[in-house]
Amino acid sequence: MKKLQKKASYYVGFYLLFSALSFIRALATYMFIVPNAFAPGGIGGIASLLYNIVGQYDVRLAETVFNPAVTIFVFNVPLLILALIKLNKQFFINTTIGVLQYSLFMALFSLCNFPVFRGMDYESGVMFLAALSGGVISGISLGGMLLMNGSMGGTDIIAKLVYLKNPMINVAWHLFIFDSIVVVASGVMGLIGAQGDDSPTVFINVLSPILYSFITLYATSKTADIITTGLQSSVVFNIVTEKYQEISDMIVTKMHRGATVFQGEGVFTHQNRHVVVCVAKRKQVAQLKKEIKAIDPNVFMYITNAREVSGFGFRSGN
Repeated sequence: MKKLQKKASYYVGFYLLFSALSFIRALATYMFIVPNAFAPGGIGGIASLLYNIVGQYDVRLAETVFNPAVTIFVFNVPLLILALIKLNKQFFINTTIGVLQYSLFMALFSLCNFPVFRGMDYESGVMFLAALSGGVISGISLGGMLLMNGSMGGTDIIAKLVYLKNPMINVAWHLFIFDSIVVVASGVMGLIGAQGDDSPTVFINVLSPILYSFITLYATSKTADIITTGLQSSVVFNIVTEKYQEISDMIVTKMHRGATVFQGEGVFTHQNRHVVVCVAKRKQVAQLKKEIKAIDPNVFMYITNAREVSGFGFRSGN
């Protein structure tokens, strides 16, 4: 009985959080992205673009048939069917719930005339704040959804399907190209609004929505990346040295970090070399470099970024 209650509590908490993430994604789209005619890629970007283009000629049609709440759901239906057939059922269930809630919240915002954050023109600072805020809030939702094995549909489903078909394909680049096409298409809004203006004005009006959409797209991707990989920023030291024992001892005693020593061979000299590999937090970089140079002035080392680190001393190990 207790096990059943625990499981029920887990699912209630899980889907409450899921609903909250759907809510803030809908809020970002309705409040910041759609009113300013941004199209930051994906189905949401296409829905925003269609709504704003149609709205230039028929407001009633835009608010009904081409309302983003409707088009986002309709465009996702065939993708959800593919997800059901090709992907795991839990992802399909979570994504379907996400899409339904996303569309429902968008419809509710529209029905109650929820206030929007709209810039008056492309030179307005409000427009920039809308692009940045919409991107960050969308990124929080996207990152949370990815951690929970769900999404708001659209390009996330396409990414899963492409990866399933061929894991060797760089899915990120394919999605970036697709999103970029949608972003560039947002320039149509500037072209519509610039009819009759001179050439420099037309150029600015066409380029502005594209740049703002790219800002939103980048902010979304960056925020989602931080959510999924964590705020912790680490680097990897690869140290080729004859004084590997002294450097290893220093890393442990002074820097309070671990290290691994590998034995290798120089390609040109064919002499044995020892390589000390150490993962350190970014704030320790300057001190660690100084300590290594003090021990071995002739050391050869290179430093790379660590995208994600887990284990003792990092994340769960802390």
